[in-house]
Formats: sequence, C-alpha cells, structure tokens
Amino acid sequence: MKKYSVIFLGLVALLAMGCPVGLDHPLAVEADGKVDAKLIGTWVAQAEDPEVKRVTLTRGTENTYAVTVEERGTMYALETDKLVAWVTSVGKGDFICLKPDGEEKYYHYQYAFDGRKLITNDVSLLIGGVDAVTSTKALRSEVEASMKEEAWASETISWEQE
Repeated sequence: MKKYSVIFLGLVALLAMGCPVGLDHPLAVEADGKVDAKLIGTWVAQAEDPEVKRVTLTRGTENTYAVTVEERGTMYALETDKLVAWVTSVGKGDFICLKPDGEEKYYHYQYAFDGRKLITNDVSLLIGGVDAVTSTKALRSEVEASMKEEAWASETISWEQE
C-alpha cells in the first residue's frame, strides 16, 4: 500500500507541475508591453487535452491584447474566459503575460513561432521557485536563470491558427 501511495503522490506532483501558477508579479508591467502582430488571431492547441483548447487574441490597447478563451480543456482553472495580455522579452526568449479579469494574479508563457505554428511552454521557476518571486525584477531574474536549466521548456504545446 505504501508503494502505491508514493507513486500516486509522484503522479500528482507531476500533474501539478504542468499547470501554470498564478504569480503576484508580472514579468513586465503592462505599460512596457509591445504587440507582436503575429499573435493576433484564433489559435487551436494541437494537444490531447490542453488547459485551453481554443483562444482568440485581438488588439487591446496600444500595448496589450484582449484574450478570450473560446474553448476550455478539462484542467482549466480560471474563473473567467477574458484576460488582458502583453509581451516582453527575457534573455533570448519572448513571453506573454496574462492577467485574468477580476484577478490580481499573472500567468506567463514563453512563445516562439515555427513557421506558421505557435509554440508555447509554461514558465518553470527552476532555481528558487515561487518563493523567489518577490517583485517583477526578481521574477525576471528567476526566469533568466531557469532558462539555462536542462528542464526548461521540456513540455511544449503547438498551436495552429484558424
């Protein structure tokens, strides 16, 4: 019985690691964001049961996107389908910062393009973890250090534009 409990706890830990964590600080403040026009459109995840299956990004303000989750996956945990997003760069990576309507938490994904496909991965805090995130500056340092680790970007999702 003890063996099965350890296996179960290990599986739960692995599943929890795949879900993005809401943080108290963004990688960049909204006003500093820029708009990457290639992100605008409706994107469909090419994965069996992603957290978000279909999402639309439209132009928001000068520096932001309006994001609408069109179709949720079974692990979707937010209370809303409306978010504001902006992009930033850390090191050699491009990131999208998302803030759900009515929440004071921020979610982050690294993104890149492979031809016409959008590739995203969760932001893993591999050095100091969530406890190291005490400010935007600290988060940027944590991400930059984590990007050097072998486990960085180990799980990606490919998206196709509709």
